[in-house]
Amino acid sequence: MTKRILLLMLLAAAAAPAQTVNCVVAVVNGQIITRLDVEVAVAFGLAGGPAAEAGGDARLAALDALIDRKIVLDLAREVRAVSKDELAAALAGLRQTLGEDAFKARLARFGLVAKDLEPYLEDRILFDRALALRFSQSIPVSVTEVERYYRDIYVPEQARLGAAAEPLDRVAETIDARLRDERRVQQTAAWVRDLRKSTEIQIKKDCLK
Repeated sequence: MTKRILLLMLLAAAAAPAQTVNCVVAVVNGQIITRLDVEVAVAFGLAGGPAAEAGGDARLAALDALIDRKIVLDLAREVRAVSKDELAAALAGLRQTLGEDAFKARLARFGLVAKDLEPYLEDRILFDRALALRFSQSIPVSVTEVERYYRDIYVPEQARLGAAAEPLDRVAETIDARLRDERRVQQTAAWVRDLRKSTEIQIKKDCLK
């Protein structure tokens, strides 16, 4: 990780010294997160964390997500395996999402090549895998909860859109899946918050100014 960061710092300094002034934004259990890490994560949508609130700094949201990722990966050592095919597929997906022109422009902005994104993609894949292992058991959702969601959220939402609400039996499975996903996100957030309490974290927000 340290070698990757040093390499990226050198690449950024050589290719665009006036655009990217690198510095350490955070240290998580001795592992550093640089300004370049944060800005690359924002530019390529690699943080995978919650979006910044309207008017907020997307870099701070990305920093939080990267901190969470380091905390989880430091704990979940059993998920240390990403194949070359997985990385190639993730990189291809990123190209497709951004569009080839935008993808190349963002690489040029930081003085990077596509392969330099692989460590970020690998961390994201491992993070998602760790969460999947942690919360692999089925999350229970009752029939009552599905019915309440249908009545209080789905039907009013369809009305606001000017669309007719489908019968409950046709959308119950979709509602059930949505409730499970929402609950999984809540459980994940609570778990990571607990992990943060026992993690040594130093944040230097001045680096992002």
